[in-house]
Amino acid sequence: MHSDPRSGDRTAEEIFDAGGKIIDPAVRSVVERLPAPLVEAVRYHYGWAGKGGGPVIGQRGGVGRRGLVLPLLCAGVDGGPVERGVAATVVGDLLVNTSIIHDDILDRDPVRRGRPALWAAYGTECALMVGDALLGLAFSHLGEQSHPRTPQALRMMSEGWSRLCAGQARDTGQEGRVGTSLEEAVAVNQAKAADGLRGVFCLPVLFTDATSEQVDAVGEYGFHFGMAAQYHNDLTDVWPTLDRGRASGGDIRRRKMTPMVTVALASGHRDSERLAAYYAGQGNPGEEEVAAVAELIDRCGGRDWTVAQNLKHMRLAAEHLQKADPPSALYDDLLATGARYLA
Repeated sequence: MHSDPRSGDRTAEEIFDAGGKIIDPAVRSVVERLPAPLVEAVRYHYGWAGKGGGPVIGQRGGVGRRGLVLPLLCAGVDGGPVERGVAATVVGDLLVNTSIIHDDILDRDPVRRGRPALWAAYGTECALMVGDALLGLAFSHLGEQSHPRTPQALRMMSEGWSRLCAGQARDTGQEGRVGTSLEEAVAVNQAKAADGLRGVFCLPVLFTDATSEQVDAVGEYGFHFGMAAQYHNDLTDVWPTLDRGRASGGDIRRRKMTPMVTVALASGHRDSERLAAYYAGQGNPGEEEVAAVAELIDRCGGRDWTVAQNLKHMRLAAEHLQKADPPSALYDDLLATGARYLA
């Protein structure tokens, strides 16, 4: 099948491109069903149009759904065509974008993918309505699927979304709370990212002939991939990769108690007291202070610990993927695309 992104002999970038050609039109056809008052803002958020319907200016790489290619690929775990998982992958995309919109509002992040975030461009009220509408559309689209596992999929989506919301609530509640433990900080990462991705990865597999054991194994693969991705995000927010350009430092500015910060604070290093003084303080730091705090986190061991956690969860993800017993070429493709996504 020409549109099938599984290959065995393609590069990760070629697989991402093939998967995007399947997912993108499917997402757009569903999103365009929203009522007219919301469509303009939705098109802006997805990078299909500029503000007011004008040309796209400043968008880096469109909306970007490279990560959704992995759940789509998982729909081939039983050896069948991945197209069976397209509808559920669209649902995953809607959930991810709802989370992005709401997260930007909560964190007051003014920029998303190189231009004003939706709330900054259209206002908080409009952004909230768009996020809620996408969430409702996700439930509607999933419920329309005629399959014996549809009720299970709906329960899984609902439970995962509730855990994500709980994680977001804990995340904002822990900002600036120096007494946050490592266990509490890790629990936030699990709820915000890993639990949600467990469901996003499982959903396409539910609409195949995969066994319950394969579904569970893919879910654990998604969970550990989500943990690895969150640790990767924690790192790149402070120290950029070549692909991602300049770091934003948003977590430092908001004094977020990420796991690497709690590790650094508890390290006993001579600089940990200076780090604690910053996180117990208030105010909006300048670029130099953000850079200085990043250096303190590094010297106190936070960076090395987080890199080790990222690698650990990538290893665990690969182990659970192997338990799902996918075709060998698909296994190789998923490892390659996962590693490239987190490069």
